[in-house]
Amino acid sequence: MAQSVPTLLLDLDPQGNLTQHFTNFTPDDPPNVSMADVLDRSSDATLADAIVETRRGGLFLVPSGFDELQAVQDTLVGKPGAEFSVKRALDSLPAGQFTDVLIDCRPATDLVTRNAFIAADQVLIVLQPEADALRGFDFTLVAIDDLQTYLGKELPVAGFVVNQVDYRRNDHKKQLEWIKERSAADSIPILGDPIPVSTDLSKLNAVGMGIDEMSSPSIRLRTLAAGFQTIVNALREERSAA
Repeated sequence: MAQSVPTLLLDLDPQGNLTQHFTNFTPDDPPNVSMADVLDRSSDATLADAIVETRRGGLFLVPSGFDELQAVQDTLVGKPGAEFSVKRALDSLPAGQFTDVLIDCRPATDLVTRNAFIAADQVLIVLQPEADALRGFDFTLVAIDDLQTYLGKELPVAGFVVNQVDYRRNDHKKQLEWIKERSAADSIPILGDPIPVSTDLSKLNAVGMGIDEMSSPSIRLRTLAAGFQTIVNALREERSAA
């Protein structure tokens, strides 16, 4: 089923998983114009030049430049206004061209991720119930606080999404309880139900296919799809209230 409104995805992860899931581009066969070119100050490429259609109707993508994106980030370090590069690129698009813009970042607080924070209206933090992931979460909150302190950018945290929960593991159950306690303490809601580890979801993700594209999804997958819609609705409500 085609998307009802045009949505733009920005792949700011040098690993480029989003790009590979939704297009045929790979590190060995990269796009002609990518996010790396848009951010490269020696290039004349605009964000509009880099937008490509995906396998999903109504869903458009600015692909990652893979290793080139990392290389361009290194050239921006220390440059005036480097943190505002993505925002400037997005501001160049006609108003209203896309109803939603989703920015995918790697789990790091590097320059490209800070660029995403500056450009964003809100942030959604995806957590896995693993000790390393939860330690990284604290770094993310510190980075968001630094934006307010040093750049005057207030970035609301719309909520947490808890992903890849294995309820057979006691450590996952323990970490999930920690996330719930942290959610209550920080007044950051958990959006939707925790998403369990699912082989079916992994297979769909690998081919860039949605649950709604399956001819007969299982009850389990239909339940997960309803949960994803709950997350999207919550993000839109948060944005409307801002």
